[in-house]
Amino acid sequence: MAEAAEAPAVSRRRRLTPERELELLRVTAELIGEVGYDGVTMAAVAERAKCSTATLYRQWESKPRLVFSAWKAQGSTRGVDFSKIDTGSLRDDLAAFVRYLVADDPAKELFASVPAAIARDGSLMEILREVLVHPLLKDFAGLFEHAVERGEITAGNPVIALADRIVFGSWFAQDVLHGTPATEEQLVAVVDTVLMPALTAHHRAAG
Repeated sequence: MAEAAEAPAVSRRRRLTPERELELLRVTAELIGEVGYDGVTMAAVAERAKCSTATLYRQWESKPRLVFSAWKAQGSTRGVDFSKIDTGSLRDDLAAFVRYLVADDPAKELFASVPAAIARDGSLMEILREVLVHPLLKDFAGLFEHAVERGEITAGNPVIALADRIVFGSWFAQDVLHGTPATEEQLVAVVDTVLMPALTAHHRAAG
């Protein structure tokens, strides 16, 4: 895929305003929904958004980064901001996190063609991880940092390093093993019966 390559050199200009950036991402999401991932080009986005392709390349470097950023932006517009979860309790933070994780995604149909593109081109997965997955994992790790600061768990608790596998693994496994999406109730049960007992048991033992 030619557009997955590095962007052409462009002149340095002032950055986009947040409003203009969201507008370009919205236009990208609309095009993905209309013609699919393969049908979208930087030129097509630029034409509809009334900007230059240089602007797009300067901001996002490549088509995959633009597309995945548009996908991430759709989550932001529906009020999902994992970085702001702070209920004062690790258990409630985790419950809020998984609630957002399984919330209905109105943009899912717009980006339905993206997984097939990833399956064809393995290099897209690395960009997906960088743009979408790694920030999500960072926000997830932040929940445990807050819990350490509150004294709920210790920083050296080894269960912390396994927590993402426990929660995200359960999320993916439900679909893979049983063919149905995970529900909030199922993931909260994982938090309450698996993750929290493991975290607190080690905390008590260490104390």
